[in-house]
Amino acid sequence: MSALDQLVRLHRWRLEEERRKMAELQRLAERLTDQIKTLDESLEREAVAVKENKTLEMARAFAAFADLARLRREKLARSQTDVNLRIEQARESVLETYRELEKYEQAHKTREDRKQADIRRRERIREDEIGMDLHRRRR
Repeated sequence: MSALDQLVRLHRWRLEEERRKMAELQRLAERLTDQIKTLDESLEREAVAVKENKTLEMARAFAAFADLARLRREKLARSQTDVNLRIEQARESVLETYRELEKYEQAHKTREDRKQADIRRRERIREDEIGMDLHRRRR
């Protein structure tokens, strides 16, 4: 295996790794979105329950729950923003790695095309020599 073949193989592996990392980050972003949605739904359910059972104890408990839910939601939103930034960075990294891979694959293709052209040229020369020998013998 030539050095160029190894570079192509290495960059394909790197590209897969970068894509895998980006997919993990996207799954994390989806989980964070789901957690925010679940938290919002929970807060809404509790608010409805408090409105139905208007007791001082429920109101106090809901106020504490709502404060904690708000803090949790803010933390999740910050995490989501951070993950989205990391996804964008991963996307750029995937694109850069892909460009590198394309460069090496093109160099590999060019090398293979040259090898094939050289083989065809040598075959043509050999056939020409055979043809010239046959022509000389017939004279």
